[in-house]
Amino acid sequence: MPINAGPEYFAAEKKYSEAKTKKEKIIALEEMIRTAPKHKSSEKLLRNLKKRLAKFKKELNKEATARAKAKPKDIIRKEGAAQVCIIGLTNSGKSSLLQALTNANVKIADYPFTTKKPKVGMTDYAGVGIQLVEIPSTFTPDAIAIVRTCDLILILLDGTKDLERQLKELAKLLEKSGLGSKRVLIAANKSDEKKSENILHVSAKAGDGLLRLREEIWSRLGLIRVYTKSPDGLKSEKPLTLKSGSTVRDATKEVHKSLLKNFRFARVFNKTKYSGRKVGLEYVLSDLDVVEIHAG
Repeated sequence: MPINAGPEYFAAEKKYSEAKTKKEKIIALEEMIRTAPKHKSSEKLLRNLKKRLAKFKKELNKEATARAKAKPKDIIRKEGAAQVCIIGLTNSGKSSLLQALTNANVKIADYPFTTKKPKVGMTDYAGVGIQLVEIPSTFTPDAIAIVRTCDLILILLDGTKDLERQLKELAKLLEKSGLGSKRVLIAANKSDEKKSENILHVSAKAGDGLLRLREEIWSRLGLIRVYTKSPDGLKSEKPLTLKSGSTVRDATKEVHKSLLKNFRFARVFNKTKYSGRKVGLEYVLSDLDVVEIHAG
């Protein structure tokens, strides 16, 4: 006990003795060091407090490093042009929607927490593959880690229940997980009535609204499809998938980086009156443009 210690020190000491976690102990120790008397009689006490503080900080950092290095149990390798995670409260119809959009083999039942692990499927939008991942409603840390790296979150609500309450609960979950700024699309399943203009209404079971849902997913992803063709050749069957705002340079890199060295010009074909015009590397492409690269 330090000589002439004030009430602030003893309050911090009490917090330390009642602390249950290393983080709480560190906060209390820092307060004890700050409020302890600073004279010769208290030097030994301060040394011991600082030594104890350094030990807890080292242990806490070691634990954090171990957690960061730990590999998640559920690893989903990204495939296709983009990855979309479907989240929702239990029994919102996530499995039914995944099956309807991708024909994935998933277990479906009318009781809570049917899905224990993330389920994956691929849906097609005009020749472009988009990966859909159903996130279990248990929202484990491993599942949230998948959501953290996805390109779009599809929030699926149960259209037979209170939409606002579900939205608030899911928004709170995303905010708490550090995902509040992620790009989202909201849809309500099992609902025929348009209860909100800002929410897409679909029926996974009947297949209603699925085409529009695919279109909205594509729109929210911010991607464009660009076809290529060689001079006097045919248009490629499959498009390149690029971010909106991409240029001829980006498309050329996707075809082959070596083409940039010998690039002369490109011609861009589309449905505008300028179709076939000659452009350079910085020309910004639009969805469904056809690029003819001239190099040599």
